[in-house]
Amino acid sequence: PILRPVCMHIGRRALVAMEVGYLRGLGLSVGDCSPQVLQKRQVNGVQGAAASSASNAFCQPCGLGDAGDALQRLVAPCCLLGQGFAPQSVDRSGRAPWMKPLGGHDVGLQVFNSVTNEKEPFIPLEGKKIRWYTCGPTVYDATHMGHARTFLSFDILRRIMANYFGYDVCYQINITDIDDKIILRSRQRKLLEDFCDEAAKMDLPKVRGIVEEAVAFAGNKLAKKAPQEPAVPGASATDKEKQEYERKKQEYETLKQEHDFKLSQQAELEKKVSAAAHSKDALLDASKDALMAKLDKEKGHTVTDHSIFDAHARHFENEYLEDMDALGIMRPDVMTRISAYMDGRVQRYIEKLEDLGVAYESNGSVYFSIDDFTSKGYNYRKLVPATNTSEAEMAEGEGALAAEDSEKRNKNDFAVWKKSKPGEPSWPSRWGQGRPGWHIECSVMACDIHKEFLDVHAGGEDLRFPHHDNEMAQSEAYLGRPQWTNYWFHAGHLSIAGLKMSKSLKNFITIRQAMVVHSARQLRLMFLMQQWDKGMNYSDQAIEMARAEERKFKHFLGRLKFQQRRATANGQAGERERNLSEAVKASDAAIGAALRDNFNTAKAIEVLSKLVSESYGLLDESTTASLAPVQEAAELLERILGTFGVEGLSPKRDKEAALSAALDAFSNLRQQVRQLAKAKSVSETDVKAAVSGAGSSISKAKADGLTDCAAAFEAFCKDIHECLRSDAKRLAAELLQRCDDVRDRDFVALGVRLEDRAEDFLWMFDDPQVMMRELKEQADKKVMAERAKLANKLSLKQQELQAAIKAAVRPEDFFRTGPDAGKYSAFDTSGLPTKLASGEEVSKSLAKALTKTHSKQSKDFEKIQKQAGANGIDAFLEHLRKEVQDLEATVNQQ
Repeated sequence: PILRPVCMHIGRRALVAMEVGYLRGLGLSVGDCSPQVLQKRQVNGVQGAAASSASNAFCQPCGLGDAGDALQRLVAPCCLLGQGFAPQSVDRSGRAPWMKPLGGHDVGLQVFNSVTNEKEPFIPLEGKKIRWYTCGPTVYDATHMGHARTFLSFDILRRIMANYFGYDVCYQINITDIDDKIILRSRQRKLLEDFCDEAAKMDLPKVRGIVEEAVAFAGNKLAKKAPQEPAVPGASATDKEKQEYERKKQEYETLKQEHDFKLSQQAELEKKVSAAAHSKDALLDASKDALMAKLDKEKGHTVTDHSIFDAHARHFENEYLEDMDALGIMRPDVMTRISAYMDGRVQRYIEKLEDLGVAYESNGSVYFSIDDFTSKGYNYRKLVPATNTSEAEMAEGEGALAAEDSEKRNKNDFAVWKKSKPGEPSWPSRWGQGRPGWHIECSVMACDIHKEFLDVHAGGEDLRFPHHDNEMAQSEAYLGRPQWTNYWFHAGHLSIAGLKMSKSLKNFITIRQAMVVHSARQLRLMFLMQQWDKGMNYSDQAIEMARAEERKFKHFLGRLKFQQRRATANGQAGERERNLSEAVKASDAAIGAALRDNFNTAKAIEVLSKLVSESYGLLDESTTASLAPVQEAAELLERILGTFGVEGLSPKRDKEAALSAALDAFSNLRQQVRQLAKAKSVSETDVKAAVSGAGSSISKAKADGLTDCAAAFEAFCKDIHECLRSDAKRLAAELLQRCDDVRDRDFVALGVRLEDRAEDFLWMFDDPQVMMRELKEQADKKVMAERAKLANKLSLKQQELQAAIKAAVRPEDFFRTGPDAGKYSAFDTSGLPTKLASGEEVSKSLAKALTKTHSKQSKDFEKIQKQAGANGIDAFLEHLRKEVQDLEATVNQQ
């Protein structure tokens, strides 16, 4: 990077007044005379450093000569260089200067910082303490896998920070429960509910008419939103204009792709509504989204009960928290709701911005002034540098209910307070009834909890702009700091079929839907195997890779435990053991290097997977090898995965020692029976002896209170006795079948994975639901394979029939019938065309091609005559048709 001295001091006229009382309200100590170091007080468990060391962590106000009235002291933007930061700023190409923190605990961690768009050394301002704010959900609908991508990724980073690097993390997350999306969705649901009650009294034609109007309304609205392709710059365009064109073109291509997807959804909606025309209930179900939008347009202003908005938000907030718990995401240290700040704190924050001269009132709303902000020496759009805000970006930032009569001084200005219209919740302010803008909410809550700065601010990739850039501008102006947040983390997009997963596109999979088929651990591993700040595609391949690693890790730990319990490892340590011990140490170091390289968990998982593969060499030779280094590998595996939040790979059970002994006896008996059943001649005497020897183990299991295990064990013994009564020819098959049943049914029900190996077996504890799901998937795959095989057989038979029908045409009739009928008007004695339908003679080249075709048809006709035999061609064709019909019936039945 290019380093250059930067002083954020600016002219006195550009500085902004910030009264001492306000600074004291933030928890800062400010004297009444000359400017001095601001000292941090304790903030919700985050204790500030002592004055002697904290002086480098906070602002040193710029001196202004005579102090004058303390209320008029000018302190923003203050100079932070050298005050807890490096004396020189880091100047990345095309980016605003970034001040590198110093003095905090440095573990050698490099993180990708969105504000510089590069990896930077991570150093907190207060020793090991990290002030971390993550943008939480807007609770208007169910959480989906895109949310899981963000919140699981930051849960992993948070765990690494705390559990691996030893930082003291104060993690805050917010709940946005006042927002245009919440207002719209709650109103729409209320109006749809009321309409459904009314529709119950209407006849079908009337309901159909209303639904068709709503669908047409949705289609017209969508058509008006078609993105416009930017004009190509002329030959005299500047480099800046060309760059702006490329940016707009890229944005257009994304919007075009999304719009095309929405058009396909609209077409699908029209088909569904058409298909549902016979039923009122079916019509209402198929068209509910379109109906809600139409009803809201007409009657949204009539919904005025605040409790409707609040109840909607609370419902989805609870769902969000339940989903996060189900994913194993740690609860935040501090969780705040913006609704709790409508007691005047939000209004006072905005008042301060207005008093500082960076916000202005217009028609009852308040807007943040980009021009006034930048004129005071601040930088705007640090995360996504650009000159202008596009219409799509502005729409995303201002919300669907933005005022239509706003009078912005600059089209890039954004709302911090919105005048409420009928049908919208409102609170009092000095500008009249209104509600907060989206961006201001996070600024208020983050500043309230963490006060004057953040070490980390995190959120999804799509929040970079406008949300985070605008939030940053507000907070810097409010605090008088040129750098409010030192490190910005943005989790990469989660895409599905090439498009970002989002509710607006309706292409999302809810977390609850995903967890029907995948476990929380598998989803966590999937994200661990991807770079946290890069986009990824949610696909069967991605989840299958995670499941494969999960199976590998579980199997390794389970097998090691099994072999240690059986005491088969009596070998002495030698070169191979020393090599594995060295590999464990090297893996530990490689994982540390990976995690210090921007939390590269994908590399860490790769290292662990390779170490497990190497460890299997000793497990396979356990009778002669020492398992001590394998245990070292297992401990490293569990320690690192535990740090990532991957738990339960080696399940623990109540009364585990007694249960293991009973399961060993149970599985040993089963193995004996299998071996006896595989012999050339089954010895009933030996089978009876083996079963009889298990009696004491069953009694011991009962005495130890292992009811389920003892019952399954005893039932197996009884079933074996029943098998011995079978016909001698079927005995071996029945014994082997019962052994398979106990593996796939009884052991699964007990939460035990039993695996048959070439000459042995092993078992390990596992989740019964996971194993049952796997068995079902295996059965489903088998069924699908059979269906595919049958469908292929049908396709081949259909092709055979068509070929036979073609071959059955006599050569002399071939050009007179079928697809060539009518093309020719004259033929020779063999059936070859001599004249075209127009009367023209057939050309030499065409005659040559026709002769070749005729010759082939003659050969095919002779061949089918031989295949048909004495029954004749018609009977042969009828037989083929019957085969095709039978196959079609079988395929349709499946």
